[in-house]
Amino acid sequence: MFKKTKNWSRKKKAAVAVVTIVLFALIVTVIYANFKPEDLPEYQVQTVEKGDIQSTFDTQGVVESGSTETFTAASGVRVMSVDVKVGDHVTAGQQLATFDVSTLNTQLAAYKSAYDKAKSSYDKSAKSVSDAKTNLSSVKSEIAAVEKEVAQLQKEVDAAENAQVSLPETPKLTEAQVQQIMQQLASGGMTQEQISEIIAELRAQTGNVDITEALQNSAAAKKLQLTQKQAQLTALETQRTLYETQQDTTITDLYKSVMDQKSKEYESYKALVDSLKTGWKATADGIVTEVNLTAGEVFTPKTETNNNLDLSSIMSMASGNSDVASVLSDIFSTTAGSNTGTGTGIIVENYGDFYASFTVGKYDFQDLKVGQKATVISLDKTYDAVVTYVSATANSTSGFDISSITSSLTGGSSSSSTNSAPVKVKIINPDEKIVLGFDVDVKIDTEKLENVVRIPVEAVTSSEGENCVFVYDPEEKNVVKRTVELGIGSDTYYEVTSGVSLGEQVVLNPKTALQDGDKIAVKS
Repeated sequence: MFKKTKNWSRKKKAAVAVVTIVLFALIVTVIYANFKPEDLPEYQVQTVEKGDIQSTFDTQGVVESGSTETFTAASGVRVMSVDVKVGDHVTAGQQLATFDVSTLNTQLAAYKSAYDKAKSSYDKSAKSVSDAKTNLSSVKSEIAAVEKEVAQLQKEVDAAENAQVSLPETPKLTEAQVQQIMQQLASGGMTQEQISEIIAELRAQTGNVDITEALQNSAAAKKLQLTQKQAQLTALETQRTLYETQQDTTITDLYKSVMDQKSKEYESYKALVDSLKTGWKATADGIVTEVNLTAGEVFTPKTETNNNLDLSSIMSMASGNSDVASVLSDIFSTTAGSNTGTGTGIIVENYGDFYASFTVGKYDFQDLKVGQKATVISLDKTYDAVVTYVSATANSTSGFDISSITSSLTGGSSSSSTNSAPVKVKIINPDEKIVLGFDVDVKIDTEKLENVVRIPVEAVTSSEGENCVFVYDPEEKNVVKRTVELGIGSDTYYEVTSGVSLGEQVVLNPKTALQDGDKIAVKS
C-alpha cells in the first residue's frame, strides 16, 4: 500500500492530507461536544464584613416659602387700585392695593356697640357678685348674733313659765294703772289676748312692782320678743340664701366670655379697617401668588371667613333664664345682618427660606426627628437640607396620602391609615431651581448604626416569606441557602443579626434558578 501512495502525485497527496485533517477535526469536535463538561453559572460574591449603616426615609414634598404674607380684606370694601398681578416680583415697601373704607363705618360701629353692651352686662353682673359676697359675710355675722339672742330668750321664756307665783289677797295695781299698761301694750302692736295675759301676770305680783320692769320680764313679753327675733332670723336666712345664689359666677362667666369675644371681634375688625385705610404694602421681597381684587369694584371674598361667636351654643347656656337670654339677644342682634365677613385679597410668598413639606403615616412618623440631616433633589440638582418641623399631632385625611404612595414605590414603609402628620425640611442654599409649588424628592437620614455586621442589599432574596442568602463555599465551589434575620437597612446594605458570619461570602443578585447545593463559578 505504501508503494501505491509513493506513486501518487504531489497534488493527490496534498488533497488526501487535507481531507484527513478535516475528518479528524470533525471527529474531535463530535467527541468534545458529547463529552465536554457543562459550563457553571457565573456570579459575583462579596465577603460579609462590619461597617456602618445609615437608614433613610424617602418621599416627595412640595416646595413652600418660609414666610407667606396674606393680605385680608373686609367684605364690602371698595377697591380703588390694584397695583400687582400674579407672578409679579415685589420689593419691601412696594404698593399692592388701595381702598375706600367709608363703606365699612357702619359695620365697625356695630362691632363697637356690641362690645359696649357686652361690657356693661358683664360689669353689672360682676358688681352684683361682689356685692353679694360682701353682704353675705355681714348677714352671716348677724345670723350668728340673732341665733344667740333667740336661744337666750327661749331660756327666759321657759324659766318664766315654770316660775311658781302665789296670788295676793288684793291686787296691788289700780284700775288706772291697768288701763295705762293696756294702752302701752296695744300701741306696741300686741293682741288683746297677749295684753290680757300680761295684765294677769302683773296682778299676780306681790308688793310694790315696777311696771316697766314687770312688763319687760313677763312671760308673754318674752314670748313676743322671741317671736320677733325668730322672724328676724328667718328674714336673715332668706337674705343669706339670696346672696349665696347671687355670688354664683356662672352667669358672670358667661357674660365675660361674650365680652371677651366681642372685644376681639371689634379690635380685629378695627385693625382690618385701619390696614385697608392706609393701603397694602409688601413687608418683604417676594412674589405675588394670588390676587382676588378688581379695581373699582366692591370686594366679595371667594371663601368668606366669619370669626363671630357661636350664637347657638351661647344661647343654649342661657336657656331657662329669660333675663340673661334677653340681654344676650340684644347684644347679638347688634351685629346681626351686618356684612362683616373677610377673605383673602392678595398673597405674597416672601423670598428667603424655602421648605419641602409633606405628610407621613404613623409608622414613618416615629422615625423622624427635628434636626435630622436630609437632601432635596429638584431638577436633577441635590441640595442639603435639615428637618425643622415634625407635627406633634396627626391630621385626618379623606384621600390618598401622596407621601405614603411614594414611600411604597421607593422602598420606604407606608401606612394605610387615613391619619397623617405634617413634616417640613428646610432647604439650605436654594437657587433658581427651587420653585415654589413644585414637587421635589426628599431623603432623610434617620437611624444610623456603626460597626455592625452587614450584607449588600443585592444578596437578599425572599423565599416563602423569609429573607434568604446564598453562601458560597470556595472549597466545594457550591452554594448553601440560608435564612437570615435583618435589622435596619439603607439603599446599599442591610444589618444582619443572624444567619451568616463574618468572612463568609454571599452571592450577589442570585437568579431564581439558583438552588441550594448548586455549583457556581465566581466572577473576578
